[in-house]
Amino acid sequence: MTKYAQKIGITADCSSGLEYAPFEHNVKITRTSINFGNEVLIDGIDITADEFYKRLEESDIIPSTAAPTIGEITRCIDELKQAGCTDIIHFPISFGLSAYGETWQATLPELFDDVNIHVVDTKRACILEGYQAFYAQKMAEAGYNTKEIIKEIERFREQTGAFFVVDDLKYLVKNGRLSSVSGMIGSLVKIKPILELNQDGKISTYEKVRTHTRALDRMIELTLEKTKDAKKVLYYILHSNCLDGAKNLKSDFASKIKNAYQIDITTITPTVGAHIGSGVLGIGYVILDDIKIEL
Repeated sequence: MTKYAQKIGITADCSSGLEYAPFEHNVKITRTSINFGNEVLIDGIDITADEFYKRLEESDIIPSTAAPTIGEITRCIDELKQAGCTDIIHFPISFGLSAYGETWQATLPELFDDVNIHVVDTKRACILEGYQAFYAQKMAEAGYNTKEIIKEIERFREQTGAFFVVDDLKYLVKNGRLSSVSGMIGSLVKIKPILELNQDGKISTYEKVRTHTRALDRMIELTLEKTKDAKKVLYYILHSNCLDGAKNLKSDFASKIKNAYQIDITTITPTVGAHIGSGVLGIGYVILDDIKIEL
């Protein structure tokens, strides 16, 4: 590790789930907006996760989202500059799920000449995106420079992944986030597909299962297969408005694993929930073997 005269600030967007994370962090959050018809709500300011999913279930409207504006990005950057930061690393939702991160990667460094801006393709969403930002924060606090942090995060993200079971695919299909669904649409009522947030940072159909119970069992099997060679794994049970189901899934999952560092339950943020709907259960994993610092 080489130390430089840098002070590094970390930012991430609302899709990171950091506002619902089961740990403390100092990551600055850039706000996305959620559009219910003509009504615009700022995630985390105008509406919380509980309020969002209640409204989603009671409404026929399929909401859309808008990425953080340049004004919102500037707000966070200015706050970090005032705190003395010379460099800022931003962790947006996967470029494969939203084009805004790639756009900011190309344009932000040109807009600010008094601070160095770096935008990382997390290839993830929800807490798996957030955990990259959290790890980067910890590395910055330990004295690593931006080049070292970004290189480590690019390695580290390959040690994360997630599977999930969506109760209703209409949100993903409507918003264009779901690939590899050829031949499925006519039979959605008969199957419960297991979806994967894959290594390309996109949502794809991994398997098609006939019942919800079998889908959850199979999701556990797939997760265990992905992490079978790891010694220390942080697991996340993700849910959108189905806490009881998440608790049951955690209990079932915990009985089958031997390498868990911890198993946490976390809420899927409204920014992501707008695209996948209510009633989602998922399992995310973060392999902690060979990380630079303890978290």
